[in-house]
Formats: sequence, C-alpha cells, structure tokens
Amino acid sequence: MSKLKSSPRLRFTGAAILLSALLFLVPAVKDGNEQLYLLALLVPCGMLLVGTVLARVFSLDRLILNLTLWICAAGIAAYAFTDPAAALAHALNCGAGMAVLLVGGILIRSLSNSLLTSVCTAFLGILLLAGKILSPTLTVSVTGAALALLLIAFTSLLSRQGPISAALTGLAALALLLFIGETQEALLWGITLTLLLFAADGRLIVVLPSLAAVALVFFGAYRLFPGMSVTVSASSLNALVSSGAIGADVLPEGIAAAESIPLFQRLTGHFGLLFAGLTVLLFLPLTLRGAAVSVTARTRFHSSLAMGICLLLALRTFAGLLCAFEVIPFAGPDLPLLTSSLPDLWSQLFLIGMLCGISGRNDADLADDAHLAMLAR
Repeated sequence: MSKLKSSPRLRFTGAAILLSALLFLVPAVKDGNEQLYLLALLVPCGMLLVGTVLARVFSLDRLILNLTLWICAAGIAAYAFTDPAAALAHALNCGAGMAVLLVGGILIRSLSNSLLTSVCTAFLGILLLAGKILSPTLTVSVTGAALALLLIAFTSLLSRQGPISAALTGLAALALLLFIGETQEALLWGITLTLLLFAADGRLIVVLPSLAAVALVFFGAYRLFPGMSVTVSASSLNALVSSGAIGADVLPEGIAAAESIPLFQRLTGHFGLLFAGLTVLLFLPLTLRGAAVSVTARTRFHSSLAMGICLLLALRTFAGLLCAFEVIPFAGPDLPLLTSSLPDLWSQLFLIGMLCGISGRNDADLADDAHLAMLAR
C-alpha cells in the first residue's frame, strides 16, 4: 500500500527535478555559460534535498513543498537567458529562503494561541509598519514580514479572545498600511480580514462593520492615494502579449536587464504564455491543499492561520494576474514566490513553511489517534 501511495509522489518529484534541470541546461549548452551549468546542478540537487530528505526529517507537507520549489525554480529560470549572474543570486536567495521555510515549519509546532503569542506578534508587526513612518528613508520592504506576524496575532486573538479584539488588531494594521501608502497591501489584508471573520463568526454584528471598513478602503483608496493608479509599462505589456504561447524570447535587452520588470513578465517573454500560465496554475493545487490542511487542523488557531495563509497567497496571485494583464489600471503586487524582493520572498516562504508545519502536525495527530485506537482494541 505504501508503494502505491508513494509512486505518484515520486514521479511528480522526479519530473519537477528533471524539468528544472532542463530549464538551465538548455541555455547553458546554447551560451556555454558556467553559471548556468552551475545552476543546472544546484537547483535540481536543492529540490531533491529539500523536497525529499528535509521534508521527511521535519515532517513537512511534500505536495505544498514540491509545488513551492518548482515555482521558485521557474523564478530563477526567468533570469537565465539574459542575466545568469542575477539568476545565480536569486537561486542563493531562494536557498536561504528554504531555511526560513524550515524555521516556519518548526516554529508553528510549538506556537500556541496564548496571550503572549498574540501580544508579541502584534507588537512586532505594528512596530515594523510604524518603522516606515519613523524612518521614511527606509528602503527595505518590511510589509510582508509585518503582515505575516500580524496574521499570527490576528488568528491567535480570533481563536482565543473572540472576533472583537481580533478585528481591532486587524483594523489597526489596516490603518497603518493606508497611512504609509501601502494601499494594495491594505486591500488584500482587508479582504483577508473580512473573510476570516466571516468564517470564524458569521454574525451580522461582526461581519457588517468589517465589510463597511473594507468598502471604505476600496472606495477611498484611489482618492486618498492617487499615485497608486499607474499604467503598466507599455513595453513590458507589449512583450507579455507578443510572447505567444510558446515564447520567442521577445524581451529586448533594455527591458530584460531592467530590475523593475516582474518575474512573471520575464518568464512569459522567455518561455511563453503557456509555460508561465501553467506555472501560475500551480497556485491552485497549492491553495486547495492548504484549504484541506485548514479543514483537518485540530485547533481553531491552526485552522484559522492556515486559512489566512491560503487567502493571502490566493488573493495576491489573483491581483497580480489582473494587474499584469492590465485588467485593472494599478501597479499590482508581484505574484507569490515570483518576486525579486528578498524580504517579500522570505516572508512568503515563512508562511508556506507554517502551512507545511500545520500539515505535519495534523499527520502526527492522526498517527497518534490510530495508535490509541490500536491500543484500545
């Protein structure tokens, strides 16, 4: 039985590792670049190490982990054709991010919905957001890390103290995000906040004020922060559309070398809409698996936290796609894991690590139940 269960998993892992090697081996043979040969060796070996050995040692969810590894490999490959040095640097960032993922997976096993957890994470999250007010020259993006901490605080308060204290904490974070000009993040956070409140307590007295607050954000964001509404670069958008289904490496050198071009546009320009679309489509099974982890969690804290992580990732993916194809005239956020921002990448990997850790704890609880059932017989 175990052989039948592990066979599809091994086939998926093997196919992902083989494809990741080809992503770098083909341009390496074409250009003869030593850095690409190094990536063709390091990326598959890293995927094999993390997706099999470390996943087993730390009892992490292998499906979520392998999907995450493949999306990270696609992000590295987006640099391979035009900037091998940047591809190698991004690979090292992803490798360090895997350590952050492991920290999240280990931390969630010992984290509880205690008052100390709520206070500490809420204080650190609000402090990071307030740091941009106290130090306007701060160039490091701390929003992702702050939202990760605030999500822990919000779900901890929601499961322990109830919706009122959790809603107050979430609205305080929402106000800070608006004050520092992070309107896009405020919209995503507001929607996540409302959906989590509705899932935890569907009473109108809780849901209606939350909906009203989010509606005010939606209708007031454009007028309060008109600089948010910008048109996507015409050259980037034209490259995205003209790349075709299978890609033609249509990105001009000036565009390909620009750091401001998102990884999704780079990936589409080099590999085509079909490959980039299939890569982004992997967020669907990742989100569905995360939802299954949320449903099977034994505690309300872990269930709410897993649901919040899935919502943040899914909403960011949806908003990023809408903005990439200029459906809405905003400079939207980067797709999860397909970002060149190191703090954002690490914060997203930290959240995914906690999701993997919750899944591992669910499996451990089921194993304990099976053991107790056998002893009861």
